[in-house]
Amino acid sequence: MVSARFGERSSSLVVSALLIAVAVATVVTGVVAGLLGPRPIIVVCVVFVVSVGVTAVFQLPIGRIAGLPPIGVASALLVVATIADNPVLEVGLWTGAYFVAKAITTRSLWMAGQWAGVASLGAMAFVALSRALIAAGVPAVIAIVISIPVHIAVVLLVEFARDRGRWSVDQSFGVTGVSPWRLSGVVGLSALVAVAVYVSSTGALGIVDGDAVDLTVARQTVPLLAVALVFYGAAKRNQTRSSERRLSGVVDAARALPWTPDIDPRVSMVDFARRAIDASEFEVRRQPPGRDEIGTRFSALDSTDPQLDPAALGDRADGYVTQVHQLDAVEPPEYLVATRNSGGTPFTADDELALDAIGHIASETARVRGAYDTLLDQVDRDSLTGLPNYNAFQRSLVRLNEDRTYASGIAVLFIDLDQFKRLNDSEGHHIGDEVLATVATRLRASVRPHDFVARVGGDEFVVILTKLQTLAESKQVADHIVANVGAPATLGGREYRPLVSVGLAYSGHQETDPQSIVVDADHSMLAIKKSRRQGGPAFESSIGISPHRSSRINEIVAKAIDDGVLNVVYQPIVNTVEDKIWAFESLVRYTHPELGRISTSSLIEKAKGLGRMDLLTKQVIAASLKAGREFRKTVPSITVMTINLEVEQIRDEHVGAFLKEIVPQYPDVTLCLELNERSTKDIDDDLRQQAEHFRELGMLIALDDYGSEASSVGALVRIPMDILKIDRSLVDNLDEARQREVVRALQGFGDAFDYSTIVEGVETRDAVDILVGIGVRHAQGFFYGRPVPLAQTMTRLKAHGAAGTVGRERMREAG
Repeated sequence: MVSARFGERSSSLVVSALLIAVAVATVVTGVVAGLLGPRPIIVVCVVFVVSVGVTAVFQLPIGRIAGLPPIGVASALLVVATIADNPVLEVGLWTGAYFVAKAITTRSLWMAGQWAGVASLGAMAFVALSRALIAAGVPAVIAIVISIPVHIAVVLLVEFARDRGRWSVDQSFGVTGVSPWRLSGVVGLSALVAVAVYVSSTGALGIVDGDAVDLTVARQTVPLLAVALVFYGAAKRNQTRSSERRLSGVVDAARALPWTPDIDPRVSMVDFARRAIDASEFEVRRQPPGRDEIGTRFSALDSTDPQLDPAALGDRADGYVTQVHQLDAVEPPEYLVATRNSGGTPFTADDELALDAIGHIASETARVRGAYDTLLDQVDRDSLTGLPNYNAFQRSLVRLNEDRTYASGIAVLFIDLDQFKRLNDSEGHHIGDEVLATVATRLRASVRPHDFVARVGGDEFVVILTKLQTLAESKQVADHIVANVGAPATLGGREYRPLVSVGLAYSGHQETDPQSIVVDADHSMLAIKKSRRQGGPAFESSIGISPHRSSRINEIVAKAIDDGVLNVVYQPIVNTVEDKIWAFESLVRYTHPELGRISTSSLIEKAKGLGRMDLLTKQVIAASLKAGREFRKTVPSITVMTINLEVEQIRDEHVGAFLKEIVPQYPDVTLCLELNERSTKDIDDDLRQQAEHFRELGMLIALDDYGSEASSVGALVRIPMDILKIDRSLVDNLDEARQREVVRALQGFGDAFDYSTIVEGVETRDAVDILVGIGVRHAQGFFYGRPVPLAQTMTRLKAHGAAGTVGRERMREAG
């Protein structure tokens, strides 16, 4: 890669040197021709040079992207060389004037020489072609109009070769970045100006013998000065617009303060720089700017350091962030660099000032943000151990309780160091501090990345375990933590083995009052300490599990099912092509007045263990059919209600007989039985016949959760079905080509066997657009609506009918 860049740079230098040589040769040849040929009129030559130099300042963009070479109308003044007695002199003067203009605007003799070389090649082509056409009898005006695009084409071809053909929008080989309309406008304007200069200079249209033309000084100079004046004003107008753009970009950066904290300041800085400056590329890098580049030094927090990046800390973002530092203190500085292609308009001093201002704003933003984060960290951190303190723990407990999904449990470990006061009294507080720091370090090293550790008191610590599935899993993690904490440590020259009492409280559902988990864990810890005093294990760390919560859940679930007080909520299923609701899925929920919401997975698990799963399913079926009738009265096109059950439940001894009895009572509602894919593995002939019988009665059969865990192709043929529901795990990253192809294949399978395919877990408009693009016609997910009770669903249907996509404000009203 390095050698390739070196070779590219070397070849670029050779081409640049050749172009400069062409410019020098053109100017020198013109001077020699002026000395040896007919004596020129000095006043006309001076006016010609000044006019070309002033006009060359005016440039127009020809591309949709930055970095393409701009084109001006200075070529129009080459008409003087077309009708002059000494065209070589005129081309030399034109090239010299062009070089001076570019040297002033670019502040670089090297770059100006290259531009002059390219322009001289175009000038020679223009003059040679126009004079040849006139000599061949072509009217001068036509010859000039033909020669103008040839001049521009030569310039563009040379620049295209210099840029290695990278004129596409994506910086690859091609010309998609060129705007045909802009290029045509530049060619037309140049031709119009050339014709105007010619007509004003000669006073007539038609064939002109350049050697026989006798023009007065006024006729030769006034058109040139007029063109120069007009386009000097236009150039100044362009400069004013560029200045306004630069100022607007800097002002936007300042007005946006404080920049979005979730976005790296480097990203924001590049965005504002792009608004202010026209460049082909922006980047933040360690290397300072080079040729054809401008840059500004930038200081920012090292967002790649997980100790400093809140996003990298995940659930511990409120926790033990270590000391904040500036990049300049430990690493080389970064630079915000803007780059233009070699043929593009050069950067100006004002561009550099604007870029420097944006870089300064970004540096100050990062510095202030770092100082603010440091202050917050110091407020929420225990100074001895570096762990979060009690306040940070309370906030994190609330956040972790609210953010978890229905199937995700959390556990609180309340940890107390035993005999700590005796250690302080006997060994001194400095040893006690070392013990606390050691325990904190071991706790931090023992937890998983998404868990949380805090010191909430003198010798008390709290751990919040997250993303748990069962109480047994929380106990396993707790055992690992206790084993690590209790390992021997050498402090003050003596071996010390920390002894802890731990109370564990597990919560499988969101809590109305998350503090209740802490209370249960605290009571369990105190029970361990009490057992020590009553003769329990005195020299071993112990864990006490709170029996209060799990034992109550069994009683609560059993009573809720027996009393029929479970809540049924409904989530829409939408035709993505028509954006219309055609079905609702019925889901069960339950919120206890004291313990709060019980997760659906816990509810189902408890119902199975308590022998009440069939009763629960019957209650959901009855509620769904009643709701379906109400939905259809409001929106007649909504006719399908889906309910979840396992394949074994369709036997008559479970809910099969109940289905045969209740479904005929609702002839206007079609019930769809969603059979869990995992439950179809052991299906037999009787179950297949039962499923076929249900289809004859007008029910639909759906295979649910296909794609979760270890799904197999065999599941698609084990049982007759009408609908295939694709699990959310197959569409969690539709930007990945493999996921899209899997969904496309399943949709094709459904089309081939006349199944309706429904994709679950659709949460964004982008996901909907991708799914529609690959042929998916039915979807379900939070994008179309969360599961809500009957009353809220009816409100939505009355307000918006079967509309699948409802605006957030209208959804809020419906809810």
